[in-house]
Order: sequence, then C-alpha cells, then structure tokens
Amino acid sequence: MKKFLIVTLVVGLVLLQAFAVLAADRMKFYVVSHGGPADPFWGVVMRGAEDAGKEFDVDVTYLGPEKFSIQKLVDMVETAVADNPDGLVVTITDAKALDEPLKDAINNKGIPVVAINVPDYRGFEEKIPYLAYVGADDYKVGIEGARRMLKEFAPNKPKRGVVSIHEVGHAGLEARARGITEVFTEAGIPIEKLATSPNASETYQAIDAYLTKNPDTDAVFCLGPLDTHPTLKLLEEKDLVGKVKLGAVDLSDIIIKAIKEGKLVFTVEQQQYLQGYLPITLLVLYNRYGLIPHDDILTGPAIVDKSNVDIVADMVAKKYR
Repeated sequence: MKKFLIVTLVVGLVLLQAFAVLAADRMKFYVVSHGGPADPFWGVVMRGAEDAGKEFDVDVTYLGPEKFSIQKLVDMVETAVADNPDGLVVTITDAKALDEPLKDAINNKGIPVVAINVPDYRGFEEKIPYLAYVGADDYKVGIEGARRMLKEFAPNKPKRGVVSIHEVGHAGLEARARGITEVFTEAGIPIEKLATSPNASETYQAIDAYLTKNPDTDAVFCLGPLDTHPTLKLLEEKDLVGKVKLGAVDLSDIIIKAIKEGKLVFTVEQQQYLQGYLPITLLVLYNRYGLIPHDDILTGPAIVDKSNVDIVADMVAKKYR
C-alpha cells in the first residue's frame, strides 16, 4: 500500500511538471482596442480573436474601454506589454499617443505587433514598425460611401452633407470623413464634420440641432453603429426618412433591418470578424515559423445596400459580420 502511494505521488508530480511545461509553452496574445464590448462591431472582432485562440490552442485576452478614451487605450497597451505576451494586436487609433509604448514593446522587448482597424497613417520614418495591418482602408471607405450617396441622388445632387464623428480624435474616422469630404467638395456640394458622441442621446441631440440649423441638409453620413442607431431613431421620430438620406459604416442587426426597410441607403462594411481572427493567426505563424505577409491585408471597403443586403444578413445575425 505504501509503495502504491509513493508511485502515485511520483506519477502525480511528473504529470504536474508536464502540465507546467505545457502551460509555459502555451502562447499568449493581447488584443487591445479603442472599442469596447458595448459596440456591436467590436463584439464580432472579439469573437474572431477568441475563435482563433481556440483553433490554435493559444490564450487570447481582449482589452477595450467602456467609453472611448485614447488615454485608456494607451494604459491598456502598457498593461498588456507588462505581461510580456507573445504578440500584441492593437488599433493605432492615435499614432502619436501610442508611438512610445508600442515602439518600446517592439524595439526593446521584442514583442511582435499587428495593427488592426486603424493603421499608422504617418510616413515611413515615423511609422510604428508593426509587422502587418489587417483592416479596411478608411480613406477608401469614405470615398466609396460618398460615391454611393451621390448615386442615390442621381441625376441630381445633394444640397448639403454632414459627417458625424462619434469618437473625436479617432484617426480612422477622420480618414473616412476626409474621403467623404473630398468627393462632395469635388462635386461642388457643401459638407461639414460634426462632433457627436458614442453616447446615443448626445448623438441624437447633436444631429437634431444640426439639421434644425441647416434644414437644407439632405445627406448624412454616420461612421459606425454607435452614431447610426440614434440617427435612424431621429429620422424616424422627426418624419425625415426619405427626405434626409443616411449612409453608414459597419454592420449590425439594426442597420440590416433599416436597409431592408429603406430607412438607410447603404452601409460600408469591413468584415470585422477577420480583424479579430487573422491577426492571431499571423502572430501564431510568426512565433512558430517566422512567417508574416509584407503588405496590408484589406478587409474592406464593400458597399452593402438593398441589392445585396440579404447575402450578409444571415452572417450578421450569427455575429460573423
């Protein structure tokens, strides 16, 4: 009996050591984003990252603020770097703010970084040396959205346009707004940017005030579900559906329904599931084999309107788009 107990203890210790070695060898990654789980867009990104973690048997931790904050984004990056992970996935929402912590992680700590959703728009000399970018071309998102809006008015033109910026300081939103503004300006159509908010009530009030002050506005652009949802509600409650054309960016159940009902002209999608799944895949391949693509992996833009909304609706319901 005593011999049996000794053998059992020895076997147990060997197994514990084996599990400890396996745990030590298990790779861990962080996804650090400016968007929290309250935004339906980022819920799909999170799912993509989690699915990749299960697929490759690695640990994936998602960090995102409850409310948009560049400072909180920087703090979360520093928290992730301090844990010395095998790789970071980061939205470069403000390149200047993230410059120091990410360059320190890459150059001094040897942590590989993949950018998602928003790249570093600065030139080569200043740019954060991340391995790859996975996401949409935000400037082209704006270009394609503006062109689709003009098509809706053809052969006429909108009288005035406005672009909602619901996260002030977000480089990607500014790039989208720049693309929209350039297309409208070239067409001789006045257009302005309007600071709104991730808070639905604040966005509702800001858009309402703008349309009251500028009643000739007949083209409104929202750059994500957080400002699209309250703007749809506003247009419905103020009996402006059809009188004011609304274009959006990204997908949600509400956005799909609004397109089908003719309350939303279009949205521009960027396949956000891939923005979660692919970076983890890339970092696993990089850690195991030193493999990495040498160009951006673009997941958008693509226009979704009444002509093709049914194709994507099912995947939106299942939280893959």
